[in-house]
Amino acid sequence: MTVAHQFAQKVGEKWGKALTTAMTTGDMTEFKALFISDEAVGVVIQSAEGTEVVMTIGDVEGATLSWDEFKESSMKDLEEQGYLKTESQCLGVLGDRMILEAGRFNKAGEEYMSAYSLLTLNEEGKITMFESFSDAHAPGLIQAASLSE
Repeated sequence: MTVAHQFAQKVGEKWGKALTTAMTTGDMTEFKALFISDEAVGVVIQSAEGTEVVMTIGDVEGATLSWDEFKESSMKDLEEQGYLKTESQCLGVLGDRMILEAGRFNKAGEEYMSAYSLLTLNEEGKITMFESFSDAHAPGLIQAASLSE
């Protein structure tokens, strides 16, 4: 196993633990430590309606959301979902990018959301870009295909 693969596995393991801590206690220290701090992190996610949402997160001028704003909006949504924890792992590495699989679990112990993300890391191993793909049953391409039939 290469050093890059070992490093990516560590990032994959840390993601779930750090996000769980951040979203259950409000302490963003471990989660923010995964990301660059001197500029905004690019983020692309899918909305509930299936549209692409592009933003930046950071405590720097010009960021769409500060880390505190990200935390507040995320914690509110997760609380409504009965959030308990996030589990994650690295599925693959290609150059400075890695594929992350993450699942959210509710207080009943059920996985209610899974996603695959493409993380881009800089030479210091900090995340500079986060693109997340919802599972195939989420609105998006399927919805678009059914509208064109």
